[in-house]
Amino acid sequence: MCGYGQMQPFHPRASSPPPRNTLPFDQYRCGMIRGVGGPPYIPLRGDQQPDKEDLADAVDKGKICDSKDMYFVPHDTIPDSSFWSDEKPLQYGTAGDQGKTKRAREAFAVNVLHTYNVSEDEWHVSEVRVNSTVIQVALEKVLEGYPGLTQHELKTFPSPFRPFFHRWQSLISLIQDADPSSEAGNHLQLLKSVLEPLLEKSFDAAREVEKTGHVSFANLPLVYIPGTAVMRHESHAVGIFRSCHLIRPMCRPVYYAIVVDVVDWDGRRCGLLAQEWQVEDFSGLHALTALEVSPLEGLPAEYEIREKVVRRGRTFEKLRGHFFMAFTDEHLERTNERMVIDARAYHKYEAAFPNYASLSEIGQLTWAQSMNRYSPSVPITPGAPIKVDLSPMTDEQCLLAVSTVKCFNIQKKRWEMLDVTRIHEIAWAQHAFDNLVLDQEEKNLLLAVVDRDQFNQSKPFDDFISGKGQGMIMLLCGPPGVGKTLTAETVSEHLRRPLYKLGAGDLGINAKLVEECLERALQLCAHFGAVLLIDEADVFMEARTSNNLQRNELVSVFLRLLEYYNGIMILTTNRMRSIDPAFESRIDITLSFNSLSDADRKQVWRNFLATLDAKDFDIDDADLVKLAQWKFNGRQIKSAIKTARILAAKKREPLNIRHLDIVLKLRDKALGMMSGGVEAGNFVENTRSRMESSE
Repeated sequence: MCGYGQMQPFHPRASSPPPRNTLPFDQYRCGMIRGVGGPPYIPLRGDQQPDKEDLADAVDKGKICDSKDMYFVPHDTIPDSSFWSDEKPLQYGTAGDQGKTKRAREAFAVNVLHTYNVSEDEWHVSEVRVNSTVIQVALEKVLEGYPGLTQHELKTFPSPFRPFFHRWQSLISLIQDADPSSEAGNHLQLLKSVLEPLLEKSFDAAREVEKTGHVSFANLPLVYIPGTAVMRHESHAVGIFRSCHLIRPMCRPVYYAIVVDVVDWDGRRCGLLAQEWQVEDFSGLHALTALEVSPLEGLPAEYEIREKVVRRGRTFEKLRGHFFMAFTDEHLERTNERMVIDARAYHKYEAAFPNYASLSEIGQLTWAQSMNRYSPSVPITPGAPIKVDLSPMTDEQCLLAVSTVKCFNIQKKRWEMLDVTRIHEIAWAQHAFDNLVLDQEEKNLLLAVVDRDQFNQSKPFDDFISGKGQGMIMLLCGPPGVGKTLTAETVSEHLRRPLYKLGAGDLGINAKLVEECLERALQLCAHFGAVLLIDEADVFMEARTSNNLQRNELVSVFLRLLEYYNGIMILTTNRMRSIDPAFESRIDITLSFNSLSDADRKQVWRNFLATLDAKDFDIDDADLVKLAQWKFNGRQIKSAIKTARILAAKKREPLNIRHLDIVLKLRDKALGMMSGGVEAGNFVENTRSRMESSE
């Protein structure tokens, strides 16, 4: 059983209430003064004997061991005004006697406030006010740790009086332990006699729920006990129930908002976070086990559920910190999507740091009390070191841990909350550099400048101005489809770091927006240790002219941001000769990619086919020689294989050269038509020749 607080089973008729005082007011007053039939004699100021109307005014607050009924009625002389009357009107709407002063009413230990329900045409008890200090002190024990209540809120209790319903047995136990002849005993018996009829329907409904295991929507608050564990079936999330509130939205059915405490991680420490779950309206009776949110105790597979959720919590525990992982969910058709798990970055760049309560206060203190014990989630002093608390989590904390982690989708460039059970290690391409069609000398140079150990551990070669020139900027230039983007992906794979891709479409052409987008990308890449790829960066690198101020501003912004970037940045371009000369001094390495030779194309074909199962294709070396004669680039070769595989699958055959020939001829014909009638088979080569001559 996972229970917190001081809940005990309720027994609504554990003891009988004391008889209500029925003496006339004069006799009751005399009894009080003589110490008979009421609390001990309370001396008044001087020897003055009060009038009947003034007696209560002269008594200290809450000292009269009786309750006072008050009725909220309309004023007879002031329009749209109401007041509390001592007497129940014979008919609602008629003015009553305004009665005693507030001080006189508060002399009674308990005030019972009635309001009129017009739709039901009857009076209802809307509130119970406790004026007795003796009762207030006792309620501090009875309602200790009850969510939403503090020491200063133990005076006014609105209908339906749920705190008393949930802690009824605690109240009964306190009454039984008290001396019946003492002031405390009398006042507590009075409170019990006031509350019993008000809670009678709730007790009857609770007994029926316990007997049948079914509950109506209206009685849902009776089954959720503050301080106990509840479970949301949709995600098998477990939280500590705090409170529930009926919400009546304008454009949807009513629902109960269930407020629970869960354990979450903000990148610095774990803490308690309040979440809101929902139970939609339903008709008739529902089984407790079929509710959207059910009490965990008593579920048929409670033990198995606890074990499963704790295991998930252990996974959550391991993912506290910074990790580069993959996410797969077949139901969402998402496979091996790469994610950066980093809660601190999420709260730094995406959302404010939350307010967490200490884990030591699970189910123990009210929310308002625990708020006073919060420690700030971020350093108060700018630049102060951030202390990270990775203390081992208990089984109880793992049970309450949220089922998701904060992830940055490196491909879609957005933050997501993802199921921890769907996170797994990345399957790295072990031989990525081997598949790169580059001269060996160029490969060696590329490996040397991006090698993780050398790049991170060697002493940085800084500029005369601190912070300038500490990054590694590479420019890859050449025609489309020769391996520029693949080279950037290979560098990322070799370093086992995220690859953050940006293109002109992501950045736009407005200088201010480009600067904001680039600054955000640079900040995230620096925080994640990512490789930044700016693909087709021509628009940001083109030589400045005197007649295009907007382009000049873009280039200036780009140059300034390059100067102070301290990570690995890779730029690609198809137009090397149009680059502004100012970039030359800011680029550390320039790799030029030529059009693919027949030997290069043969290697590209071989590399792509090697990613398939051997049984899925029937292509030998002689076929590769024939395929290499088609003047296609790497991207076109990849697309041709993908299309030909569909054709082979349709015929239920392994992929062979016949399938590829069909696809390649159709593609070459289409390219020829697009060029305005260029002879088939020469379109790609002629296009490249024109591009090279234009440079």
